[in-house]
Formats: sequence, structure tokens, C-alpha cells
Amino acid sequence: MAPEELFKLMRELRAAGLEMLGIYHSHPNGKNEPSRRDIELAYFPDVAYFIVSPAPAAPNPVRAFWIHGDSFTELQIEYRES
Repeated sequence: MAPEELFKLMRELRAAGLEMLGIYHSHPNGKNEPSRRDIELAYFPDVAYFIVSPAPAAPNPVRAFWIHGDSFTELQIEYRES
């Protein structure tokens, strides 16, 4: 997402009284864990970063992480059927 679009979206969220809880993207050709570039571009320390692997054999196709500074911690994702 272009920075100007992101800033516009953040203003709209705040104006609506909402907050961003997560950001997602995919790693189509690699592991779905934060790359060095993901860590460098993690500007929002209070959101979950979801990384999706479209690989058919991926054991965990959707993973989530907290990224703080130069490190990351994997979050547990719970799926609930309603």
C-alpha cells in the first residue's frame, strides 16, 4: 500500500472511532515468517502482522506475529466456527 493511501486510511479509521488490529501480506515463494524487510517496514508495533503462504503443502498457511524493533514473536491464531 502506498504511504499516502495508508495515512488516508489511518485518518478515516480514527475519525470512525476504529483501530487497526492487523496487517496481512503473502510470501508466495518463501516461509511465512517475517523477513528482514518485513521487520524493517513494521511501523505499527501494536498490530498483528499476518503472513500468508499460498503453498499447497504449507503446514501453517496463515501465521501472525508481533514485530517490535529487530525481533518478532509468533502469535497463536484460534479459529472458531460459528
